[in-house]
Amino acid sequence: MSRRGSLTVRPKKALLSTRSYIDQMDGGLTSVQGAQEIISMITSRRLVTKLILGHNQLGDAGCIVLFRFLSSAIGRKYRITEISLNSNEISDEGLLAISEHLRNDVYLKEFFLQNNRLTGDDTVIQTFASCLNTSQLEILSLTTNSMLSDPFSTSFFPTLNSDSLQELHISSTGITQRSLAPIIEYISSGRCRLHTLKCNGNSFGLRGVSTLVKAIDTGNYSLVNVELFSNHSATPMTLLGRVLGRNIYLRQQTAKEALQLLRHSRPAILHPSSRFPIEVQLYILSFLAPSLSEAQRLNIYKYASTPKTLPNLLPTLQSYDGPVCVPDPLNMGLSVWEIHRTGGCTSCSGSLVCHRDQERQKWLSIVRCSFFDPGYP
Repeated sequence: MSRRGSLTVRPKKALLSTRSYIDQMDGGLTSVQGAQEIISMITSRRLVTKLILGHNQLGDAGCIVLFRFLSSAIGRKYRITEISLNSNEISDEGLLAISEHLRNDVYLKEFFLQNNRLTGDDTVIQTFASCLNTSQLEILSLTTNSMLSDPFSTSFFPTLNSDSLQELHISSTGITQRSLAPIIEYISSGRCRLHTLKCNGNSFGLRGVSTLVKAIDTGNYSLVNVELFSNHSATPMTLLGRVLGRNIYLRQQTAKEALQLLRHSRPAILHPSSRFPIEVQLYILSFLAPSLSEAQRLNIYKYASTPKTLPNLLPTLQSYDGPVCVPDPLNMGLSVWEIHRTGGCTSCSGSLVCHRDQERQKWLSIVRCSFFDPGYP
């Protein structure tokens, strides 16, 4: 701090929300040297959660160096949740390095690889999908990798079996009607947990788009956001809108009944009545959640019967390292926010992100009640 006459000049402070970001969008980063610069930026900070590295020229060589570091013991200390590498001239060799980082990773949630030089090589794509299955990745964007084409679909979707992947972007990837069979087989199976699928700018044609929409209508209840624009056809919006509206309603009803069933099954299972056998009590409880499948109800009963899943009655003395509520900056002057040591807040009105809602969605995923299950294979 310095003084110029009576004027006090204070040094500018970085926003709290950006201190954990490394934003080198269009930063002139090239190959191995560029990767080493990124690694130096990471190691100079105590906390890094996002790497925004789009529109550089890291290529395969830089990508391999960067992800070898991120996969090392030192790199794993940084809980990076989002990586953006769009337009970096990355091809299959770089994708293999990325795959190794994804293997059993529990922190990365969002990965953006738009507009690179990925191809549909069978071995590479199967390795990538297999590693993705072991990660906790939730959002994956491969948009505008036009060389992927149909070989990508025939290798990727039959291998894909991720419990965490919720959003997939494959717009402008050069796929045609030949990709419909593996895509439909995936979204109609119990392996699909997607709520968003973006397939704009491909070549499905009118018949292909209609076939895909009908497949969602008859065999998928998880998707609530589907984009099929510019596929050499007009998207049948009436049918698609009805199907997605059905899925949204059933998703909300499933979540509501799952929470209600948990609330009442806790005391019934942990402190069972001697008047009725436990099987009779569980049968009675099932009427509280008629929309849930038998498998979903059993998952909730199993969760409710474990005392370790009960919330703590006393606040923790350790610092809270979980999700917190994020207030809306536009409403900051209208309400006072108080973040407790336990991560709670006095009020969530006007918040952009509520930590209670985050924890609720996480629990719904654990008991597989994040969307409607018709109860048949």
